[in-house]
Amino acid sequence: MTAPVIAQLTALTISAAVLAACGGPGAPLGPPSPKDILAKPLHANLKDAHFIVSGKIAEQGSVDLAGDGELVYKAPGAGRFKFQTTVAGQKVSYEDISINGKDYTFSDPGTGKWIERATTSGLGPASFSGVSDFNYVGEENLAKGKAWHAKAKDKDGNAFEGWIRESDGYPLKYLIAQQANALTLTFDRFNAGVTISPPPASQVVQG
Repeated sequence: MTAPVIAQLTALTISAAVLAACGGPGAPLGPPSPKDILAKPLHANLKDAHFIVSGKIAEQGSVDLAGDGELVYKAPGAGRFKFQTTVAGQKVSYEDISINGKDYTFSDPGTGKWIERATTSGLGPASFSGVSDFNYVGEENLAKGKAWHAKAKDKDGNAFEGWIRESDGYPLKYLIAQQANALTLTFDRFNAGVTISPPPASQVVQG
């Protein structure tokens, strides 16, 4: 083997070593951007997801609440949640359904009817993709897998945090802060064949 050939091979070996040290081909990749992290559930192989709701709301002080909900990721996307709490010794329940640009809410005690309003900020999969103030927090090991943790604000300026599973882009947890209210959504089931429909028209009044 001639000297020029040896010199050329040596140069190639050194170049490969430098590339690897600088994050070239074969080097571990860093996390996606926080914007991409929070958008992953919208692009994952995800049809629907069920979550448990817990937290506090500012209502005659601060009261605890508990409930559950679901998100449907198939177009056009929809969401629903229901929670119960106790205010001044009285049990109160609240349910919300968001679908096709309309928000339906039901309270007990209340009128016994669902109240319909047009909305651009209803509960749905896109609610948690964020529009501003994106920030990557780090990696965390949750009960259902390793997750990227990122923060952002929604279109109404409300801050939230998301924990998105690295292996498949599924949401594992969201923390929502709105004024003095704080809610945690912990996801426990996926792709169970959930459908979300508006309430019967006979049970709906315009808000």
